[in-house]
Amino acid sequence: MAQVDRTKFEMRLDEGLLDESDSKILRCLQANARTTLADVGREVGLAASSVHERLRRLQRDGVIRGWTLALDARAIGRPVTAFVGVEADVTGGSLAGRLRQRPEIDECHDIAGDLSFFLKVRASDTEALLELVDWIRELPGVRQTRTTVVLKTEFERQLWLGPGPGSS
Repeated sequence: MAQVDRTKFEMRLDEGLLDESDSKILRCLQANARTTLADVGREVGLAASSVHERLRRLQRDGVIRGWTLALDARAIGRPVTAFVGVEADVTGGSLAGRLRQRPEIDECHDIAGDLSFFLKVRASDTEALLELVDWIRELPGVRQTRTTVVLKTEFERQLWLGPGPGSS
């Protein structure tokens, strides 16, 4: 994954990060990412070309990090979700780079405290989860792991700005 140039984004932090039109555009797209730029423009009171330019700037400045699909883990054969805490002698890039190799690891957070990393993983079944945890334990520098299996997910969401313009 390419490193994002955060300079412009950091300068915008001092200016309040997003103006009202940017926020309206993002909320509108969060409500329905398939909305056309013309429809977004009508909702927020801008021309489609202005919406397009703002989206390009927000992406360039690192506010929008990517465009993705939300997939159902069960439908794609990875219904078992777990969180794995990793206690390690090494930190940062080298271990994270190895963890990135496994597609079952959806998130990897370098954290403070007793653990070094906190992982969100999705596996096809508990045997596959055990195999993944065993693989992690064998990595150089890993002292131990702590795994918590999710019984039921009540909700998941991305960063959310709230309802879009015109929503009730």
